[in-house]
Amino acid sequence: MFLSRACPILALACAALAIGCGGDETALVGPTSEAGCPAPNRVTADGRCIEPGVQDNGCPAGTLGLEDGTCQPAGIPPEMCAAGFEPDGKQGCEPVLPAEPCPKGQMAVPGEANCRPVMPCAPGKWGDLPVDETTEHVDGSYAGGDSDGSAEKPWKTIGEALKAAAPGALVAVAAGIYAEDVFIKAEPVAKPVRLWGVCPDKVAIVGSKSDLAAVYIREGASGSEVGGLAITGGADGLFLSGSEDVVVDRVWVHDTADRGIGVQDDYGPTSIALRGSLAEQSHEAGVYVAGSVATIEGTVVRTTLPEASDQPLGCGISVQARPYAGGRGTLVLRGSLVEHSRITGVHVSGSDATIEGSVVRATLPQASDQLFGCGISVQQDLSTGGRGTLVLRGSLVEQNHEFGVHVSGSDATIESTVVRVTLPQASDQLFGRGINVQHEPATGERATLALRGSLVEKNHDAGVLAIRSDAIVEGAVVRATLPQASGQLFGWGVDVQDHPDTGERATLALRGSLVEQNYEIGVFAGGSDATIEGTVVRATLPRPSDQLFGRGINVEDRPETDAHATLALRGSLVEQNSEFGVVVGGLDVTVEGCRIANTLSNGFGRFGDGLSVFSYMQPASASISATRIEQSARAALSNFGASVTYGSTLMQCQLYDIDGETYAGDKSSFDHHGGSLCGCPLADRGCIVKSAGIEPPELAAPIH
Repeated sequence: MFLSRACPILALACAALAIGCGGDETALVGPTSEAGCPAPNRVTADGRCIEPGVQDNGCPAGTLGLEDGTCQPAGIPPEMCAAGFEPDGKQGCEPVLPAEPCPKGQMAVPGEANCRPVMPCAPGKWGDLPVDETTEHVDGSYAGGDSDGSAEKPWKTIGEALKAAAPGALVAVAAGIYAEDVFIKAEPVAKPVRLWGVCPDKVAIVGSKSDLAAVYIREGASGSEVGGLAITGGADGLFLSGSEDVVVDRVWVHDTADRGIGVQDDYGPTSIALRGSLAEQSHEAGVYVAGSVATIEGTVVRTTLPEASDQPLGCGISVQARPYAGGRGTLVLRGSLVEHSRITGVHVSGSDATIEGSVVRATLPQASDQLFGCGISVQQDLSTGGRGTLVLRGSLVEQNHEFGVHVSGSDATIESTVVRVTLPQASDQLFGRGINVQHEPATGERATLALRGSLVEKNHDAGVLAIRSDAIVEGAVVRATLPQASGQLFGWGVDVQDHPDTGERATLALRGSLVEQNYEIGVFAGGSDATIEGTVVRATLPRPSDQLFGRGINVEDRPETDAHATLALRGSLVEQNSEFGVVVGGLDVTVEGCRIANTLSNGFGRFGDGLSVFSYMQPASASISATRIEQSARAALSNFGASVTYGSTLMQCQLYDIDGETYAGDKSSFDHHGGSLCGCPLADRGCIVKSAGIEPPELAAPIH
C-alpha cells in the first residue's frame, strides 16, 4: 500500500510500503535474526554466526580462503615471489636487477644485481671449450696454407670446419671476426653440429646482406648447438627452420639489419632452446617465432628497432601462427628481461605463450605516429581463426604504453604478477590501462581473463577493463589507478562493460580482492553481470578535474544499448568512498552480509549515500540482508523509483536512515522482512523511511 500522512509514525503492521510523496516517513521494527545470532550478523550453512564484511568461510573481506583453512591477504604472498624477485612489502614482488641500464654487450636477468658479460672469456686460444679428437678447430688468424682442422692447423673459416665436421662434432672457434654467412643444413650431408666460440666478446660472425641470416640452420640439423658467439650483419642474425631441439646458448645477437633471431616452420617442424643470451638493437623483432616452439630462459631482449622501410614494427618477442601450414606457435619465456621494444614487448597471435619469472618493461610507441607500446599482447589470429593463450606467472610488466597486458579474442591467466605504471599513448595521452581484455573487433570473439593473487597499480584510465568478455579476479590488489592524462577523467579500478554497439554482456567474478585508492569508481559494471564476494572496495578518490564521483561500486544499465546490469554483492567491505558506497541502476541486485561505511559527500557537499538503488530504463529491484551501513554523509539507503526488499540490516549514524523518491515516473517501494535497526550513536530503534526530496545519482559515462 502507499504510505500517507494518516499512517502512524510507528507502523509496525506495514510489512510492505511505497513512498510516493515528499516528507512521508515511518519507522519499521522487526524480529531479530536466528536465536543467538543477532542482526545484522548471519548464520552460515554450517551454523556459524558471522559479522557483515566476513565471508562464509570465516575469512574477512580482502582475503582469499585457502583449502587449509587459512586466509590469504589479497596481493602476492611473499612466498609466491618468483626466483629472482623479492617481496616489496606492499603486496607485490620486485625483481633484483641493476639500478641502471646495462651497457651494450652486457646483461642482467632477474636475480642479478650487477651487469655482466654474456659469457666469461676463459684463458687460452680455445678457452674452456670441451675439445677432443673429433673437434674441428677454427682460427681466422692462422697464416698457414695447410689447414686440417687440428688445433695446430685450424681452418680459417667456419664454413670449412662445418663441411669437415662429423655429425655431432664440436666446431671450436678462436678469437676473431668472421665475415661470412654460416650455413648448418642438410646439404651436402644432413648432420647436427656444435658450433661454439670461446666467448661472444672475442668471437663475432658478421653476415652479409645477400642471404637470409648470418647463421642459417635448416632441415637435417636437429640437435645442433650454437654458443659463445656474437652475431651481427646485414640480414637476420640467426634463422632456424626445419630442425628441432636446436640449442642457442650464451650468444650476443646485435645490430642486425633485420630480425635478431627468426624461428619458423617453412621447412618442417622447428624448435629452439635459447638460453643465457642477449639480443639487442635488431630490427622488426628481437626474437620471431612462427608455427614453431621456442623456449627462452635467462635471456635479455632489448632495444628492438623498427623496420627501416616504414618504421612500423620493433617487437621484442613475437610468436605467431602460420596461416598456410596452420601450425600454432609456442613460447615459453622464463627468468628473462624484455625491454625498450617498439609497439609490443611480447606479441602472441593465435599461439600459446607461458611467461614465468620475467620482466617486460618500457615498451615504446610506434615511431611513425606514437601509437601503441603495449607490454604483452595476445590476440586471435585473423588468418587462422585461432585464439591466443597466455599464462603469465611471477612476473613484472611495467612502464609500457597504452596497455600493460592486452587480450583480444583470446584467453589469459595471470598469477602472482605485478602490472604497474602503464603510460598513456604518446600521441593523444589516452589509455594507459593495466590489463585490457576485449572481444576481437573483426570476429566478435570473446576474451577471457583469470587474474589471481596479483598486484595491478599506478596505471591510467583503468586498472582492469573487460569489454564484452569474461573476467575472474581472485585475491588481487587493484590500486591507485590514475585518470587519463588527457582530460583527467576515469582512473577506475575494475571495469566491465557490454559491447558499445550490440549490448552483448561482459561478466565479472571478483573475489577476495582489494580495490583501493582509484579515481571516480572503484568497481564498475555497465550493462553486464557482476558477482563480488569477500572484496574490499575503499578510498576511491573524486576525479581531480571537478571533484565529482569517487564511488565505491557503480553498477548500471546502459541506455545506449538497452543492456541491463546485475549485481550480487556478498561478504564485502565498502568504505571511505565518495558520493555513494554502492550505487546500482540495475534490474537484479542482491546485497548480503556486507559492511558499507564512511561514505562521504563529494567536493560540493552533494550525495553521500551508503547504498543507492535507482531506475531509469525500467524499474530496478534490490534485495538487501544481513548488512551494516554506517557513517554515511546523507542516507544509509536511498531508493529512486526502485523496489527494495531488506531485512536484518543495521543502519547507524546517517542524516537519513532510508530515503525513497519517485524517479522518472516510478515510485519507490520497500518490503521490510524485519530485523533492521537504526540510530546514532547506537542502532537501537526502528528505521525511519522518508521522502526528503534528495538528489538522485548521475549516470557514469563508460570508458571507451
